[in-house]
Amino acid sequence: MKKLYFSFTLLILLSCGKTSPKTDMKSANQVNNFEDSIRAINSLMKPEMKESSEENKGLLVKQNVVLGKYKIEFGYTAYNEEKYGFDNPGYLKVFKNNKVIFSDTFLGDHELFVFTLDNKVDNNLFFTLNWGKEACDYQQTSRFYCITTDDKVHKLGDHWTASSGDGYSSRSFEHFYKQNPQDNSSQLLVIESLFFHEHDKKDLIDTIVYTLKENNFKSTRLSNHLKSDN
Repeated sequence: MKKLYFSFTLLILLSCGKTSPKTDMKSANQVNNFEDSIRAINSLMKPEMKESSEENKGLLVKQNVVLGKYKIEFGYTAYNEEKYGFDNPGYLKVFKNNKVIFSDTFLGDHELFVFTLDNKVDNNLFFTLNWGKEACDYQQTSRFYCITTDDKVHKLGDHWTASSGDGYSSRSFEHFYKQNPQDNSSQLLVIESLFFHEHDKKDLIDTIVYTLKENNFKSTRLSNHLKSDN
């Protein structure tokens, strides 16, 4: 956007200077005015660039969260939205007794957070890694994990929320825990929904079931109206 604004400003300045000068003095003045304008634009843009650079440095600081007997370390390995867009590379590691028992990578944007899910299933610990900006037309993603009682870390799936800037539609998800009465296996249910605020289209709902049996997870999608990868 900054590059477009800069190019657009240059075009305006160039178009304003298309009139043929009548004298060498007038031509020199136009050149000086043009150079002054460029310097003025650059002076306005430099603070923004510096601020963006400082913000990027802040996002590169690794974070740590303690969840019971585990430590979760996460952060970006590089952050530059001009280069990577919303796919800045990052990592997550799980430690127990200062030893890495699990590692994962992701592509994200903006600040990172780890949240522990309130409920536990059979003493297994669920948490999410979250990234994205809280604003219209931006996507916020939550990646679900579970640490089972045998200290094994499972990556489940990515689920996301977003709202259109014009208020036309919103996408969201909720999660629930339950026991499967057929075999007494534990289940995490994630309900994804797409809601049309104008009610001119039918709302869409999908259900994803993560079943924990013998310390392993199986993912089942009951429908795929939203064309998700999970």
